[in-house]
Amino acid sequence: MARIEEATLFRPDPKLQYPTGRSPGGGPSGGGGRGGGDEEEGPNIAVRERVFEAWRSAMRRKGLSFIVMVICAALTVFGAIFWPRTYEVESRVLVQRTATFGAQAGGYVSPEEMRNIAKEYEEQVTARDNILAIVRQKNLVERWDEMRQPHRRLIDKINRKFGKEPPSDEDKFDVLVTNIQHRMKVWVDATTVTVRLEWTEPTAARDIVDAAVKNFLDARYQSEVGVIPARLKIQESFVVQAHKDLESAAVVLERFQKENDPNKRAKVFVPALPQNVRETPVEADPALKAKLDAVRQQIAVLQETKTRRLAELHQQLIEKQQTLGPNHPDIIGLKQAITATDQDPPQLAALKGQERDLLSEIATQQKTAQQQRAAAAPRAPVPGAAAPAPEPADKTPDVSAAPVPKGLQDAQVLFQTVSDKYQGLFKQMQDLQVELQTAEAAYKTRYKITLPADIPAGPKRPIVPIATVIGLLATIAAILLAATVADRFSGIFYEPRDVRDRLGLPVFATFS
Repeated sequence: MARIEEATLFRPDPKLQYPTGRSPGGGPSGGGGRGGGDEEEGPNIAVRERVFEAWRSAMRRKGLSFIVMVICAALTVFGAIFWPRTYEVESRVLVQRTATFGAQAGGYVSPEEMRNIAKEYEEQVTARDNILAIVRQKNLVERWDEMRQPHRRLIDKINRKFGKEPPSDEDKFDVLVTNIQHRMKVWVDATTVTVRLEWTEPTAARDIVDAAVKNFLDARYQSEVGVIPARLKIQESFVVQAHKDLESAAVVLERFQKENDPNKRAKVFVPALPQNVRETPVEADPALKAKLDAVRQQIAVLQETKTRRLAELHQQLIEKQQTLGPNHPDIIGLKQAITATDQDPPQLAALKGQERDLLSEIATQQKTAQQQRAAAAPRAPVPGAAAPAPEPADKTPDVSAAPVPKGLQDAQVLFQTVSDKYQGLFKQMQDLQVELQTAEAAYKTRYKITLPADIPAGPKRPIVPIATVIGLLATIAAILLAATVADRFSGIFYEPRDVRDRLGLPVFATFS
């Protein structure tokens, strides 16, 4: 009995055995285990009980819960608006197995050869030169702002408020090239080339993938067909020169025929040069041509900016005219702004002047080169005129370096030789034309875009539903946490557990 008297309600003895199996302090009965440390430990509260306690706290503090809910709802809307979005665009090109694969159409292709072809296709799509061309072709530097993520635009505005310099065009160009290289993926299997891109803006994503596929097809055309037009162009120049030699030999033969029989009408048949065969034009200076292309690209950018500004002003004018009269200052100001914008700005006018100067310089160079070519070309003797004076061997009219004919028989032999040469070159040109047509037909059949790039209907992930679910769960958790913390630090005991935790007193019953 003495030991029981020492164990009071407020200071239970952990060594006593209680019939219920637990001491009044909440610790396990008996002195075994952890000894005196049990009087500091409370009963284990399940997570469900803690949630119910938090829910009762939220019900008691409706005003605080409402404020937390409004704040969380605003943060959810903010997050749904400024959450980073990613748009995925994919395009597929069907590559039919033909003789280009190194075997006959439909023939066996070894795995090693297939891997090499796949590697070639992938490199043609992801090559740095191709990426640079895409950035220039689609004017991605000028579209930098519209491609920025909403949160990035907000950060840019804040940076401008603090006076931070925006990135230069060179920095934008480098960032765009790097992003495309990292985000563009290419898969090549036995019959399909797939190009996929994840980008921050849907229209730009479609344009980039479309340009990548187009450049890939152009590269394949140059690899498989492009060499034939170059060979054909060279062959046509040979045919043109051989036709000139044939005309010169025909003129010489006619002259000797007239000298041999003045009463006989001498006419040597020379086949006409085909209409699609013309003398190869003089190529422009590569440096001037590159400079002209750069100037024209700058002109295109400024012209697009001017056109866009004019469209905006016209739209504003139409909207103003619906509510304002024609003599209103805003209407007059917009008309004056349209007139001023319609004129070329000084920079655009200067670039157009450079373009005219470059075109004039290129035309002058081509004209000079054509005159030099004409002066160096052999000249046929005029029928009926006196024979020209003998010239050095390097000035003979025929390019075959054959001796000048001294009689009718020599002229006939020369004409036949030149005619055979012309026929042979013409036959080779025809063969190349057939080869080109065959290669182009095979190319059109071999590569077919089965899935063209298109603007995606939405981002890769449903941003609004995800933000809504996360915001709802976060709102519930924030309300429960805020109410629980407010009860905890209010100084009022709302739950029996608070009495035990704060005062160390056991609670045997509660009533309302």
